[in-house]
Amino acid sequence: MAVSYKITELWRYPIKSMGGEQLSSVSVRPGGIVGDRRWALRNAETNKIISAKRPRPYGRLLEWSAKTLDDGSVVVIGPDGSEFAAGSPELDQKLTAALGEPLVVVEVVPGNEETYDSEWPEIPGTLLSEIDVELPIAMMTDRQSFVDLAALHIVLEESLHHLGAISGADVGVGRFRPNLLIRSGDGKGVGEFVDLAWKDIGATAGDAELWIADAAPRCVMTTLGHGRFKPAKSILASLAASARKESDYGTFACFGTYAEVTSEGSISVGDQLVVAD
Repeated sequence: MAVSYKITELWRYPIKSMGGEQLSSVSVRPGGIVGDRRWALRNAETNKIISAKRPRPYGRLLEWSAKTLDDGSVVVIGPDGSEFAAGSPELDQKLTAALGEPLVVVEVVPGNEETYDSEWPEIPGTLLSEIDVELPIAMMTDRQSFVDLAALHIVLEESLHHLGAISGADVGVGRFRPNLLIRSGDGKGVGEFVDLAWKDIGATAGDAELWIADAAPRCVMTTLGHGRFKPAKSILASLAASARKESDYGTFACFGTYAEVTSEGSISVGDQLVVAD
């Protein structure tokens, strides 16, 4: 029997590792939400894409945000409220000065192979623990954007509340950066990570068709301070203790779900995400 969840929030992140924009509806295609992670920063010396998964110095990118205008262009808002056009020399200069490395904001070239560096703190019992590693962009999906692994990221509100309760940390969408926030209409999942079990199952969202791949491994980004969120190492410790999952790649501390788009369509707040049993 299929289970339905209400879609309560939709998010798009025009620039990788920057704050995103909350939307009432989105268009999705096999590469994900149109315009999501369309841009990223590149280190002009190493040629690598950069990510807040290497917190020093890139964690500060989380204090920046980006929004998409009606014509499809992207505007970046700095911590002081100043605005810059994505792709402009002025933005590159501002970010280079702010982060102390030669940076350029680049638009995705579909199909290009890209990599980024990431740091993984000690996470007991998991594959990636106390290491620095270079990872490929769009590891599990078509290289149509600068996503880490899959086209879509989904978080269940009940799991979010449960994590807050067991970790004692202030949790919210801003820590986990999902595209879809969903809620069970009957309270199913309260007190447990029911979505942790989702793997290789079909789903629909609005009039789009999805394939839920597996749980999402969590990294140091979830513990960083930014905006209202204070640094919280307890988040990863709690996930390692209560939401550790073995996957085809190894054992990870997980939270949320990765999914692919198998049939394009539109999704709106208030639509149902229907997960096949």
